[in-house]
Amino acid sequence: MINIKKYELDDILTLSRSEIKDYILSLQDYLHQKLDSGITIDDILDEEDPFEVIEPLLQREEFPIFVLTIINKIQSDTVMNTLLDSIEKGIKKTNSEKLSN
Repeated sequence: MINIKKYELDDILTLSRSEIKDYILSLQDYLHQKLDSGITIDDILDEEDPFEVIEPLLQREEFPIFVLTIINKIQSDTVMNTLLDSIEKGIKKTNSEKLSN
């Protein structure tokens, strides 16, 4: 079974673009390994929420796209770059808000 590093929001805020992409790809592999073993997405979400660390960084309308990208293992450059741009924007906004507080 693939183990995925458990990140906290503060950890994600320090990752580079390539590290975030690696995290997304490893999250896809982790989730699909669980799904392939017969565990349902509902069971996974009951036990853990592998999406929650990214949720605060995305706009409300972007988050479902992130979830679907992970579940459907979409790895196209267009989708991946769009997600990475959105996550980076959320990181900048979050870091800016932390500095102003």
